[in-house]
Amino acid sequence: MKGEHVPTEVTESREQRSYARLQGRWLLLARVGWVVLAVFTLIVVVASLPVYIAQLQTLCAGAVTACSFSQHFSPAPARLLKGMGLSLGNYAAYRVALMLTTMVVCLVVSTVIIWRRSDDRMALLVALLLVTLGPISVTSTVRAIPSPWQVPNACLFFLTLALLLLVGLLFPSGQFVPSFTRWTLVVFLAVLLPFTVFPNAPFTLNTLALSLLYLTTLGEYAIIAVVQLYRYRRVSSPLQRQQTKWVAYGIAVLCLVFVVGYVLLIVPALSSPSSFYPLALDVIGAFLLLLIPLSFGFAMLRYRLWDIDILINRTLVYGTLSACVIGLYVLIVGYLPGDWPASTPAGHHQPGQRRGHRHLHPRRLLHRSTPAQAYPGDH
Repeated sequence: MKGEHVPTEVTESREQRSYARLQGRWLLLARVGWVVLAVFTLIVVVASLPVYIAQLQTLCAGAVTACSFSQHFSPAPARLLKGMGLSLGNYAAYRVALMLTTMVVCLVVSTVIIWRRSDDRMALLVALLLVTLGPISVTSTVRAIPSPWQVPNACLFFLTLALLLLVGLLFPSGQFVPSFTRWTLVVFLAVLLPFTVFPNAPFTLNTLALSLLYLTTLGEYAIIAVVQLYRYRRVSSPLQRQQTKWVAYGIAVLCLVFVVGYVLLIVPALSSPSSFYPLALDVIGAFLLLLIPLSFGFAMLRYRLWDIDILINRTLVYGTLSACVIGLYVLIVGYLPGDWPASTPAGHHQPGQRRGHRHLHPRRLLHRSTPAQAYPGDH
């Protein structure tokens, strides 16, 4: 299309003049800091694995919906898993393997970003975020469990959330636009800090304090969404808009699947103890988490930026069709009575009902030439 593709070299040269890049001593310090953070994260995660695995094999005593947000089963799905010939140890091994896969993908993408664009301040922040984002399932779990590695995991978890919000406010130009948004980050981190460092303290478990945390979190994410929309429409260059599309696509798909998936738990057939749906949702959501490092990688490396428009269009088409199929399935499985064909009262058959059954009976189809043998009671 005319006017759609702008040469990358032109827009990149404009961005180089918009803010200073890291050079010399600062560039070396940034690379060393990335290496230190990566090594520290690997040490903490490996040392925390025994605690994490033990927690995965602990049954959740809450409801199915509440346990779906955690990473361990309630007793009923655990029995269902056992009926499939699997144990909680198998489930723990699956979760650890999935966490390691996510961690490796995040670390590889982060390494490529540091190798190619470490002089870019925005790329550096994204690379640091990906290092800590990979093992977030471990850090978010172990930080609440008393162990020698509780404090290091709490620090990594807090750093992950801080970098996530910082990237959300600075992306893609690396500047606070509007400038007052930096203070919203300070307020949110001040509220978040005690909940991260003291997760089991009485004052952090207070209902009023938890409500304050939820409202602050919701407000901060709403601010990030509005800021990104404002940047896209008023501030960003054509190349930066494509970068925003890539990241927004990955986050939107992940959030949409999680929101729709957990909303469907209100269907009795899907939230029943014998349902495989919570396990399937857990598997799908864990794999979709890989969209975050991949979308950031495409955006920061500026690789095939204009392909995102085709990807978005196809996702909308196939996503709509999939939503219709899933909605029809939920309607049939969750709300239609299972015995609706036999709902006619006994002895009140519709005219021609018996004749129709005789015509469609499999034995009747196989022995059309001998109706008396197929239905001896009719003669």
